[in-house]
Amino acid sequence: MKIAPLFQNLALHSRRVFSGLLLSRVSGFGRDLVMALAFGDHPSVAAFMVAFRFSNLLRRLVAEGPIQVAFIPHFEELRLKSQSKALFFFCKLVFLLTLVLLSVIFLVEGGISYSFAFISLSGETKEILLLTKWLFPAILFICLYGLNTALLHCYDVFFIPSFAPFICNIIWIGAALALRKGAVEPAMVSLAKCVTWGFFGQWLFTLPPTVQSIYFNLQEKIKGFNFKLSEEVQGLLKSFSLGAIGVGAVQINSFIDSLFARYADVRGPIYLWYSIRLEQLALAIFGIACVSSVVPRLSRAIKGNDQEGAQSLFSFSYQRTLLIMIPCTFAILSLGAPSINFIYGRGNFSPFAVSETSLCLWAYGLGLLPNTMVILYSALFYAKGDFKTPTLASIFSVLINICLNSLFVFVFQMGAISIAITTSLSSWANMWILQKLERGFFFKGGYSRKKMAALCLVSFSSFLLTCFADQFFFKGANLALFMQKEGFFPRTLSSQVIILLVEAFVFSVSLAGLSFLLKQREVLELFRFFSPFPLLRKKRELKEQ
Repeated sequence: MKIAPLFQNLALHSRRVFSGLLLSRVSGFGRDLVMALAFGDHPSVAAFMVAFRFSNLLRRLVAEGPIQVAFIPHFEELRLKSQSKALFFFCKLVFLLTLVLLSVIFLVEGGISYSFAFISLSGETKEILLLTKWLFPAILFICLYGLNTALLHCYDVFFIPSFAPFICNIIWIGAALALRKGAVEPAMVSLAKCVTWGFFGQWLFTLPPTVQSIYFNLQEKIKGFNFKLSEEVQGLLKSFSLGAIGVGAVQINSFIDSLFARYADVRGPIYLWYSIRLEQLALAIFGIACVSSVVPRLSRAIKGNDQEGAQSLFSFSYQRTLLIMIPCTFAILSLGAPSINFIYGRGNFSPFAVSETSLCLWAYGLGLLPNTMVILYSALFYAKGDFKTPTLASIFSVLINICLNSLFVFVFQMGAISIAITTSLSSWANMWILQKLERGFFFKGGYSRKKMAALCLVSFSSFLLTCFADQFFFKGANLALFMQKEGFFPRTLSSQVIILLVEAFVFSVSLAGLSFLLKQREVLELFRFFSPFPLLRKKRELKEQ
């Protein structure tokens, strides 16, 4: 009798999270679409994106990174002992974080002002620093929003924090539409100011329920407040420090990528920005979904010394990752160009910009599989309390990325696509390192080379058939891009929709048909698993039972 209400609550919370995230994701895509429509691939937009990346270096480190993961177990442990003590811990952490971030903002703003006054800077550098000056203060509101989100999740408040980014995106979209008719360079300065106000609105939206949670659950009055770091805060800082180093290295690397792209092509950061947005969406929907539900159970089995159970869970996740990510990689190669054209190919976003963005998406797509595997292998080390190994692997892959970027950009004089290529190569290096060091767990993937070869053959053949259909019916944009020519991309919405739907249909039917002919039952099971039709899902469920 007690189990049913629990599942009802979980389902309710899941629907709330999904509803909020759906609105945020849709508005995020709308934001990128409006940016492309209004400003195209103007160099000032690239400067804005470089400044935005620099301003958000601390974002994943604090707002969306290891501190959130570390905060919740610390808070819950304290709450079991004393509700008031847990909330004092949160208040002190917010106070400490605010002081640190205000100090960092003061130093960065002072450094920019000093650079303008005493250092001779190029026009491009001045533009990036000016945009950074207006964007950087937003990091305070982003990080405080992240802590508010963690606290609200502890009190089962999910919709408000997941919906809050929608506020920022709407302000961003409104500002871009209002500024689209003016000169682009001053428009970016005004947009930077509006984006900072957008992040303020995002934090402000989560403030009332946060204050309410503290007010209604605080059972003791605060008698005094000192500046000394409590043992709880010190424990939190120790638990997430190694993870923060790894995340910080990746974020710094992401910013350095935008600088390399800016050097290689003044519009390069734009092409990387729009392409990686689609790659990260595919990673989130398919890649992270492959392992996220398995990771907690896998950690539990390892901590409980259940070697057989851990091996079974690891093999299942390993096989499922291969079965989804290999076809997904070839799907990006097949459908990436028409998808980019459908989303961004209008207004001031030229066909040349569509071509360059498509090439970057292809290059990023090659890193889908290793990025997912890194999450899976890292879970093995985290379950053993080993944060050091994944952190060192991450730092090593960043160094590889920087070296390859230097080689491709400065020596071979390649364009923005080289940045995306090196990012994927460094992901493969990260996966390889973790795979080699993981051997101490003696876990096996359980997927034979013969099956993997057959899966690659099916996916590659589906890609070739889609390219043939593209060449036969639609003047072959994919083939033109492979031959380093500007592809044919229609500008009318009806043509864009037709091309995308036809090629998606060809790829899906080819993948299903070839899987049936080559007896790839696992792939066909995935079709049933993701099928929107209840009858197919019911058959799968009955078969599993």
